[in-house]
Amino acid sequence: MRKEFELALQILHSVTADHLYFGEALKAMFQKNIELRPLRKEVAGLVGCELRHDILFTKLFGSIEGLEDADKELLSLVLANDFYFRHFPQEEIDAEFKEAIGEEKFALCLPLLEKAGHAESYIPEGIDHSSLEYLSLRYNVPIWALKIMHHFGYSNTYKTIKRFARPYQPYVRLRSVPEADELRNNPDFAATSVPDVYAYSGKAALRTYEQIKDRHAFEIRPIVKKLLDDNKVVAPASVVLYCGKSNGGADKEVISSYLNEVPVNIATPNEDDLLEAKRLIKQLGLRNINLFSVADPTSMEAYISCKAELVFCLPESTGFDAVPTTPDFFLHYDKEKMDEIIANQAKALEGCASYVEEGGTLIYCVLTISKKEGHNTVAEFLSKHPEFTLVEEKQHFPYDEYGCAAYYAKLSLGPKVASIAVPFGEMNALSTEPVHCASAK
Repeated sequence: MRKEFELALQILHSVTADHLYFGEALKAMFQKNIELRPLRKEVAGLVGCELRHDILFTKLFGSIEGLEDADKELLSLVLANDFYFRHFPQEEIDAEFKEAIGEEKFALCLPLLEKAGHAESYIPEGIDHSSLEYLSLRYNVPIWALKIMHHFGYSNTYKTIKRFARPYQPYVRLRSVPEADELRNNPDFAATSVPDVYAYSGKAALRTYEQIKDRHAFEIRPIVKKLLDDNKVVAPASVVLYCGKSNGGADKEVISSYLNEVPVNIATPNEDDLLEAKRLIKQLGLRNINLFSVADPTSMEAYISCKAELVFCLPESTGFDAVPTTPDFFLHYDKEKMDEIIANQAKALEGCASYVEEGGTLIYCVLTISKKEGHNTVAEFLSKHPEFTLVEEKQHFPYDEYGCAAYYAKLSLGPKVASIAVPFGEMNALSTEPVHCASAK
């Protein structure tokens, strides 16, 4: 096989057999081997294409006997090219594949290779197009993950994974500094409905922009920025933010938004996750930010001296919002840890609740699609804490205006509500408006 396929085969094996992340495997291959770098784009594209259809290819291989694992890895790359990637001439690639595995094995694979160009026949016959198995094969999402999303209905599930299959759309927060003006005027950065948040459509990696390097701009999830904007407090109020890995830019947004105006406490289980936040604090010369690491979110009293008017709880989640960011997301996903994640979310919400000032606001947000992590976690919390009132809750999907998977609930610490406009537990996930609850007068 040609050099690109040889390199792609090594990288694919590193990802699937050695459990190396796609990005790490690419880095290991091309960072030191300067002479190979001209091939990086094609190799990365080919492997990425295979990974984004890995469930389908595995299903197709299931009907073929007589192939070794190495044969299947190479065949999957050939199918990725012939079916979807198409950057290399099919006849030439098929001929090279035949030479590589021999005529006898090639004959076993030929029925699959002949499907190229006939997309309607890629998925085996007899699979109901309205089934989760069909969605799994077409959009490369495991059935167990589809079942979690399916709690919001088939239509939401279909539109969600269809959006997941498209290229990842980064969003960038441009700070109110002159250095960011160049990006505001760049056609690759399109303004969104959220102030100072821009959708990036350029081909260059964001990290190559000087504004990103200098922290005049940073990646953010639009819904995180909107929630912080809509619930911003002013002096003499204070803020507490508890965040896990992949917090959607909440830490840097709180720092950029409040500057030295109000006291801010930022906590995380892993201090390394806040390295960029630390650098931003130092760059801005701020003195009001208390940034610390705590393993147990119910034990933050050593770091927080008083209660806050705004407490934002954004713990680690199953993170389905990150599915489009990497083609091997589900290959490395450990679903056995989901119960532990959900338990930690409940613990984080419990810990954050103790720092809400009377009349203050507690916002719980997870960047994923899961009723267990979202609605159910909040419902369980409210059953134990009648002193809190649900103000609104909403599940966002990646196909809506904010372009991300996120659930949030806004809670208020104060008098009980007199009435509830929409019964709790009957949240309409399709609604474009949050669920509102009427407070007692």
